[in-house]
Amino acid sequence: MQSGQASKIWLALGASLAISGGFAIVMSLPEGGEMLWLGVGLIAAGSLALRRGLAAADQGARPAPRHGAAASASADASDIEPELRAPGPRDVALTTRGKLVFGVWVVVLAVFGLLSHQHFGYLPAPPSKKLLDQEGATASARVHSLDTRKLENGRTMYFLGYTFAADAGAPMRVNQSVPPRVYARVSEGDITEVVYMPLNPEQHYLPELTSPVTTAMVVFIGAVLLLAAGFAEAQRRLHRRLAVSGEAVSGFTADVRRRGGVRSFLVNYDASGKRQTLRARERNPELRNGQSVTVLYDPAIPSRAVVYRHGMYKARP
Repeated sequence: MQSGQASKIWLALGASLAISGGFAIVMSLPEGGEMLWLGVGLIAAGSLALRRGLAAADQGARPAPRHGAAASASADASDIEPELRAPGPRDVALTTRGKLVFGVWVVVLAVFGLLSHQHFGYLPAPPSKKLLDQEGATASARVHSLDTRKLENGRTMYFLGYTFAADAGAPMRVNQSVPPRVYARVSEGDITEVVYMPLNPEQHYLPELTSPVTTAMVVFIGAVLLLAAGFAEAQRRLHRRLAVSGEAVSGFTADVRRRGGVRSFLVNYDASGKRQTLRARERNPELRNGQSVTVLYDPAIPSRAVVYRHGMYKARP
């Protein structure tokens, strides 16, 4: 199988597993359990598949390794890719890595948006939901009324009335406000499950109409994704800026170490008359100390750099 085709298969498989794992984790919260561990396992498997796909993509695009590069000086300009020798600004395009990162973020945010939309279409989970699931009893609740009320500000409130009988005591008759989509989902006379505390039936919830996660959890996950997306966008902008107008220089690898199937290493390069060092990782069994590596750096801040073959953007020939 050709490396290009293999990389696409691994990348597609990895993205699917990672997204499925994230979905499983969200659906398992806050209880956790087997679904949570399944999600963690899927994300781990997806991560391995993505790394293998990126490695295959890099392997196909990587030039033959150059051995014997002098550690005392970066190689000459002939080691730099031809498309980087022309003066900037350069015309650039997303690399396979960049397309994967962009695509995964689009899918992750779309899935989160869909799950959030579904969450706010259900009743919010009560704070005591975990205790109710552990110690509560179940009964059948019958919907006896559906009402609407128009407020002065033009807003409409929706109310759901239902009755259920606890093991001890008089039947409970409840009337509560609900989201419009919950109101549209039920009809008078419907039977739904209710979970209640035997000694305090007023403490209960309707599993079929209640979100599996709390609103606080949805907000927390959204905040984490927002921060991660902001970091990813900052990285994308940096990679694009360096690909468009960054200074290209040939550096050399050093301190190559094997960590599982991945090589971690340093890239030394000279910028503005000073030796700079960049840390990098890649799945490349042929990587050795002293090999030439093209680095793109910001002339204003020489330490702000990226290994060209690891970047999210590449210069067009």
